[in-house]
Amino acid sequence: MHRAVVNSEKERISIPTFYCPSPDAVIGPAPQLVTDDEPAVYRQFTFEEYNRTIWKDGLSKCLDAFHAT
Repeated sequence: MHRAVVNSEKERISIPTFYCPSPDAVIGPAPQLVTDDEPAVYRQFTFEEYNRTIWKDGLSKCLDAFHAT
């Protein structure tokens, strides 16, 4: 989840969207950015899993479903 202040009265929440990758495309952090000191916040997942989860559960639960353990 990314939050940005667009004005002093409202918050804005943005979600990532992917323009038609294949269902088996793997989405996740770049391996070179994940270290013991900076672990991944979210696990890898396929576009199919992301698409299915976000439409079934909504954004809040979708983000929870992809948290790294």
